[in-house]
Amino acid sequence: MEWQRAFHLTRQHLEQGGALPMSPGGVVHQGEDLGRWVRSVRLGWDNLTGAQQWLCEQVLGIEPATDDEKPRHAAPRPTNGP
Repeated sequence: MEWQRAFHLTRQHLEQGGALPMSPGGVVHQGEDLGRWVRSVRLGWDNLTGAQQWLCEQVLGIEPATDDEKPRHAAPRPTNGP
């Protein structure tokens, strides 16, 4: 339900002539940070259903994050063992 609400608010924002918000804090509509939602969709692309991916691409123009945009996980620290 939360995903659908954010999708709908983002679609409304675009229909009213706004640009796709790409970073958190730039566009907040009805208490929903649309940039944060767009970023979470892009970074979590593989967790979306096929229908959600289609809606994001075809209706909103959102594309999945590139490998360079995805956060890098730190390598495990070596332990000092015997």
